[in-house]
Amino acid sequence: MEKVRTLCQLGQGAYRRGYYQNARENFDQALQLASIKDDNMESDRFELQHDLNLSISMTYLYQGDSIQAIQYCNQALNVANKMSDNIRIARCYHQYGEIKIMQNWFDKAMQDLKKSLELKLQVVGDDNVDVADTYCTMGRIYLHRMELPQAKEMFDKSLAIRQRVLSDDDLKIGKLYGYIGDWYSAEKQFKGALAMYEKSLNILLMTVGEKSLDVAKTHCSIGWIYSYYMKQCYDSRIEFEKALKLEMEIVGENSIEVAHTFYCMAYSYFEEEDFNHCLPLCFKAANIQLNLHTKSYLSLADTFILLGHCYHIQQDYGISYKLFNEALIIKRRLFGEISLHVAQIYDWLALSRAWKFDEKESESMVTKSLKIRENITGKKSKYIAYSHSTLGECYNALGKFINAKNEFEKAMEILKEIEGGEANKLDIADVYQDISYLQNVFNHHRADAWNMIQCVDIYKQIIGENNIKVAKSILSIALSYYSSWDYNLSISYHQQNLDIIKQLKEDTNVILLDTYSSLLKNCTKLDRNINTISMYEKCLHYHSLIFGEYNNRRVGFYDELEDLYREIDNHDMADKMKRLGNNVRRGLRRCRRAKEPEL
Repeated sequence: MEKVRTLCQLGQGAYRRGYYQNARENFDQALQLASIKDDNMESDRFELQHDLNLSISMTYLYQGDSIQAIQYCNQALNVANKMSDNIRIARCYHQYGEIKIMQNWFDKAMQDLKKSLELKLQVVGDDNVDVADTYCTMGRIYLHRMELPQAKEMFDKSLAIRQRVLSDDDLKIGKLYGYIGDWYSAEKQFKGALAMYEKSLNILLMTVGEKSLDVAKTHCSIGWIYSYYMKQCYDSRIEFEKALKLEMEIVGENSIEVAHTFYCMAYSYFEEEDFNHCLPLCFKAANIQLNLHTKSYLSLADTFILLGHCYHIQQDYGISYKLFNEALIIKRRLFGEISLHVAQIYDWLALSRAWKFDEKESESMVTKSLKIRENITGKKSKYIAYSHSTLGECYNALGKFINAKNEFEKAMEILKEIEGGEANKLDIADVYQDISYLQNVFNHHRADAWNMIQCVDIYKQIIGENNIKVAKSILSIALSYYSSWDYNLSISYHQQNLDIIKQLKEDTNVILLDTYSSLLKNCTKLDRNINTISMYEKCLHYHSLIFGEYNNRRVGFYDELEDLYREIDNHDMADKMKRLGNNVRRGLRRCRRAKEPEL
């Protein structure tokens, strides 16, 4: 009996840290001993057999092996039925629910969990850890389905029970804080999410130590907040590297956890428009997810979406459309047509069609998105504002700027009516940015700048001043003032931009090139020759650093400068820029010839 208890303790210790193979080996040895008839442990034998079968099922569950997980859960249920032990029967139905979540069968999972909850409430009442566990898992399903009010209700119920019956630093409370952080993240309340993840991490480090899969997941969640909301991509990758190191050691590369971390790292590079790093990481994630088949089906859809955005930004709208459509097929199969997940993908499909100038299909996609959202949230919600904003972007792409303006104004009106916190303000900032672009199209450059100033004020208030998003927005303001011939004010905003960039840890070469290129135009217009030479040299430095000596963007840079110098009647410098541009063109032709295969 003592040996069985020791093996169970060793197995639980390994399980809590995510070493599922090691845990299962201990549980399996204990199960073999518990199956041997022994008068000293006869009274506990069936309970042990049930608990060990269920524990083994859980190790298979978290390794993504649903077949073995179901097999051992069935054995546990058979033992529980023999004992007529309703609490253990309820735990088996809870486990069936967990397995179905892993298989992405959310409706069937909810049925099992409700059956489990009903039994638990009958046996132990509502102030019990078992009941709290089921509330927590039901909350996770609601979170997957983007039914956020219901998810919050379940997490709150679970937390209230756990705080009453467990110590404040219990592992179950630590993990629940992580799920509540996920809820805040889904609500775009990144400060609340970050606070929850940090509370979760502190408890996890105290209870299971640094080498734990849950610790790795929490580092990944913190990194996601840094990149997705705070735009601190450098800091996010530090967290992702911590997560990846632990996951590689604990579960190995071919795992759901590692694929998810690759995806998150890819997104951090996507925020910087660094596709050389982003795309390979996306493909790594997708390859692992495809190997795992249905075990990572939902994650695969998210990877397709990120790849779709990469190709969309690179103006390959055909490929982006196909990738969004693959994601739509998966999410429609998992959540049905009436789902916020599906509505969101219709928005992205609409934009892909708009940039291919397919107005009818684009409008059709947004209409589908709008109807789904109205069905779920009513006519006054942030999701309805998202549909109007998307339609505005589609009209932008189609060149129907008056229609675009009307849609953006509808989105802004809804968002300003909604009682919301920081997430709502960030949505409003995004619409200011969309309206700013339109003002630029109409040559209303000061109105363009005003909208971007509102946008920057919100960003500074919520995500802080020193981040790449604020720097890019201030650069937009500087460009607007340049276009309205207010060169001194433009230079002033450029200086603000450079002051922020100096504080950033991210790769800022692209934004520095854009800033110095714009400053060069301002200095040329103001005839500040010393500054002009300095800006010119900086531009060449960053062009070479980012693109190499011979590239089309450098040709465009010289062509633009040639036009600028001719405009101010400096024909000597204009001729020089023309010569330099032609030199780069010749270099490009040589490079292309060198790459041509010999016949």
